Amino acid sequence: MGSVTSKVCPNESHCPAMGASKWIRRGFQSLRRDGLGLFMRKSARFGRRLVSYVHARSAPLLPRRLRPVDAAFSAELHFVSDPIFRISARDIQASMDVQQRPLPVPIRTATWFVPPFYHVTYGGLFTIFRFIEGLTHRGVTNRVVIFDDPLFNAARALSMVCAHFPDLASLEIVVLDSSDTLSSLAPTDIAFCTWWPSAYLLLRFNQTNRKYYFVQDFEPAFYEAGSRYALAESTYRFGYYGVVNTPGVLRAIRGRYGMKGASFVPAVDSRYYYPSQRTAPDSRPRIFFYCRPRSRRNAFELGLLTILELLDRFSEGVEIVTAGEAWDEADYGLKGRITNLGLLSTPAEVGDLYRTCQIGFVYMLSKHPSYQPLEFMACGMTVVSNRNEDNYWLLRDRHNCLLAEPSPTAMADAISELISDRELRERLRQAGLEAVSTDWEGELDQVWQSLSSDRFD
Repeated sequence: MGSVTSKVCPNESHCPAMGASKWIRRGFQSLRRDGLGLFMRKSARFGRRLVSYVHARSAPLLPRRLRPVDAAFSAELHFVSDPIFRISARDIQASMDVQQRPLPVPIRTATWFVPPFYHVTYGGLFTIFRFIEGLTHRGVTNRVVIFDDPLFNAARALSMVCAHFPDLASLEIVVLDSSDTLSSLAPTDIAFCTWWPSAYLLLRFNQTNRKYYFVQDFEPAFYEAGSRYALAESTYRFGYYGVVNTPGVLRAIRGRYGMKGASFVPAVDSRYYYPSQRTAPDSRPRIFFYCRPRSRRNAFELGLLTILELLDRFSEGVEIVTAGEAWDEADYGLKGRITNLGLLSTPAEVGDLYRTCQIGFVYMLSKHPSYQPLEFMACGMTVVSNRNEDNYWLLRDRHNCLLAEPSPTAMADAISELISDRELRERLRQAGLEAVSTDWEGELDQVWQSLSSDRFD
């Protein structure tokens, strides 16, 4: 099995320039929360990783005139100085030439470049492995190549994957540890990148007959306009065919960059997301907010202000529940005023929670509606979200949800209307149930037809 060192740093938590302070801070949080024993174990793990990252990934020594004086600038300069991003027009053309090779029929092997993961049930990651399983069922042998973490525990990762996708027990997981030998990876019929830094690895992996971009959002928008935005946006010009999560994202990328591709509509897993059988009226509505402080596209600050406005209006007349990421509600004066569940560990827990709530609201500022509105609807919740033209293919104001401007007051007005108008709430709830698909096999079939026929619009 070939091994390679990738210096790609897919997010700040994996970059020595920014990751060390986060790990130290989280270590002290663990000490306070979990006790000394767990803290010591995490500290040892942090030490090993930090030594490895600093040794293996440090950017070349910069000339004195380029040495940064600002910490944020330093982190950004370290990131974009990575050799993996130094591509030439010749590199791009060589990759595009791959698309002119004949596609093997039938397709027998596939390689997926996937960033390191430690929680397999995140929506986008879960979808990647759902598609890998779908290709496996169609006779394809899949290989997952993990980059940006040479200490990644492949055996543990495979165990996590198989807990949800038991048919992937024979999946091969390769951990890269040197970019100089990327060419040593065995050839494969087709290959996928799954997140924008992995597109730079796929650009140099030419031992294949077709390259695809598994796109699940407009990822440049995860950053402000700048160096990282430019590097992410550039990947849409690499000539890959897109396999794109939602028609809204495909329209946006195809319209601006000319990427050919096939889209799919994410279905929900009916094992976990289904409506409750409650019939009694709800005297105290339970409202759920999808809360991720570190995910800018979910507008935690606006959601927090919406919650405060609802509490001012209704006081004890409503119950507000949040989940999605760990955070301390006491930091915002909400201790004892809301129920904060942090990060839930299984889809079953998430579904059980949703069935106890009547209204779900979520902010989504990128071109993908996120999985939450779909799962809310499937569990019988009525959805409130911000206006976002890229998501109108799913979210239709006053037909299957309520949409509002992202102002906390406007969002609170929409939620208040559902609280006071139970007839409207029930009508939208029923329309939401009808809008959701549970047919993942149908979506997989459509994508497979595009892959196997080599036809993309």
